[in-house]
Amino acid sequence: MPVTAWSVSGRRWVSLLVSAACWLATVVCAQAPPAAYLRAPSPQQLAWHRLEYYAFVHFGPNTFTNEEWGESQKPPDVFSPTALDTDQWAKSFADTGMAGMILTAKHHDGMALWDTNTTTYKIGNGKWAQDRIANGLNADVVQMAAASAKKHGIKFGIYLSPWDIHRDPAMPKDDLTGTIYDEPQIFGDATPGDYNDFYSQQLTELVTMQLSDGSPVQVSELWLDGNSGSDTVQTFNWTDFRNIIHQHQPDAIMWGHQGVDARWVGNEDGVTVATNWHTISRTQDQTRYSGEQLQIGVRDGTYWTPAEADARLRSGWFYHPNEKSKTADDLISMYLQSVGRSVNLLLDVPPDTTGQIVKGDADILLEFKAQRDSFLNRNVLTSELAVNASNVRGGNYTLYGPSNVLDGNSDTYWAVDDEETTGWLEVDLGGTYTIDAFIVQEHITLGQRIGGYAIDAIVNGTDRALVKGTSLGYKRIDQLSTPIETSRLRLRITQANATPLIQSFQVLGSRKSST
Repeated sequence: MPVTAWSVSGRRWVSLLVSAACWLATVVCAQAPPAAYLRAPSPQQLAWHRLEYYAFVHFGPNTFTNEEWGESQKPPDVFSPTALDTDQWAKSFADTGMAGMILTAKHHDGMALWDTNTTTYKIGNGKWAQDRIANGLNADVVQMAAASAKKHGIKFGIYLSPWDIHRDPAMPKDDLTGTIYDEPQIFGDATPGDYNDFYSQQLTELVTMQLSDGSPVQVSELWLDGNSGSDTVQTFNWTDFRNIIHQHQPDAIMWGHQGVDARWVGNEDGVTVATNWHTISRTQDQTRYSGEQLQIGVRDGTYWTPAEADARLRSGWFYHPNEKSKTADDLISMYLQSVGRSVNLLLDVPPDTTGQIVKGDADILLEFKAQRDSFLNRNVLTSELAVNASNVRGGNYTLYGPSNVLDGNSDTYWAVDDEETTGWLEVDLGGTYTIDAFIVQEHITLGQRIGGYAIDAIVNGTDRALVKGTSLGYKRIDQLSTPIETSRLRLRITQANATPLIQSFQVLGSRKSST
C-alpha cells in the first residue's frame, strides 16, 4: 500500500510548479548531475539493449540432414537449397518488427557458409555453390545475408561455433575419410595443432568481410556459443577473440556464456525470472555460472554483461519437417517474460530446405507483431499531464523533473537528491481510464540502481497497490491480471542502492470517461 498520502489536485500542483520555477530563478542549483553508479553500459551495449527483439537464423548442412548438431559429417554436396532467398529472410524479419538477424556462419558441424581459406569443409566446395558460381551468381551465404540485412534496414550478426566437430578427434567422420575434407584434427588442448589460431583466422575473415560492392559488412553481434557435446578439452583464448572483434567491428557485441559484452539467460525458452540484474562478476575465462545464476545475474557485479534470451519458434533450432510452430499467443507470453523483464529476445526462425522462411512461420510472426503492437501502443500518458514527485534533484525541474518520464526522450529522466534512495511520482490522468499494464524504464545509461518498486492507484476512492517488483533495469512491463479503472497513479521506488533515476513511465489502457 502507498506509504504517503496522495498529493494535492493537479491545478494546485501546477501552481506549486510555477512557484518553484520563480524560486529557482533566484538561486543556483546546488547539486551536480548524478554520477554513474558502479558499472554502466558502453555506448555499444546501450544501443544493443534498445534492439530488444531480433531473429536467430539456423541454416546449414543440418537443414538437409535433419540433424541439430551435424554429427553425421556429410560432404558439402549435402547443402542444396532449391530456392535460396536471403532477401525473403530479411524482409520477413523487418516486416514483423525484428531489429536484426544473427546467422549461423558455422555451427557445431564445422561447415563454413562463407568463402573461407581456413578449411576445405565449406559449402563453396559443394555442387550447389559450384553451379551458382558457374552461372555468375554469389554462393557466399554469409555475404548474401549481410547484404539483404543492409537492404532491408536491419542489423546483421554472426554465430561462429567455437566447438568444431569437423576438427574434433573424438567425433567420427567415416564419410569423409580419404577425401579432401579429411583434415587435421586440431580441436583440443592435447592435439598438435593450434585450434585457437584456426578459430581466430575464421573470426578475422568474418569481421573483415566486404559486400560485393566493396563496402564493409557491419556486424552488430558475434555469437560465440559455449555448447559442446564432446569430452575433448579445449581451452579457448577468449581475450584474443574479443580483441579481434573490437579491432575490426568496434560497435559489435560479443556474446558468450558469460560475456564479454552480453550473456546467456540460462535457458533456451526465451524467458527469465522476475529479478534480473544486468551485471555479473565473472568473465568467459572463469568458472561458469549455472543457468539459474545467469538468469538473475549479480547485483552490483563487476561487469556490465546483460542477458539475452534465445528461443525457438519451432521445436528444433534447424528446420525439420512436421514440426509444430509456437503460436502468436505463445510468443506474447515469451516476450513479456524476456523483453518485459529487461532481457533481449533472440527468436530462432530457421529457413527450410528451399532456403526460405516457411510461409506459415512468417504469418505467425506477423500475427505476433499485430498483437504486440495492439498491446503496446496504448499509452494513455502524455507530456501535458500534471506530474507530482516526492523530490526533484536540486529543485531543478527542467533537468530532473518528473515530467521527464513522459517526454519520450531517452536522454532525460526524473532524479532525486543524492541522499534520497526512495521516492515517488504521481500522475493525474485528467479523467478515468481502464488500465491493464505498465512500462517502466530505469535510466541505465548511468547504471542499474533500483531493487524495489511499486505502482499504486486510486480505485473506487481507495488506495490500491497494483504492482510490486524488484529489479527495474532497461525495461519492465507489468501486466495486471484484471484491468482497473482509475484517474490517478503513483510509481514508488521502494529500494535503491543509489539515487534512483527513472527514464520513462507508460500506462497502457483506454479512456473510460472524463471528469
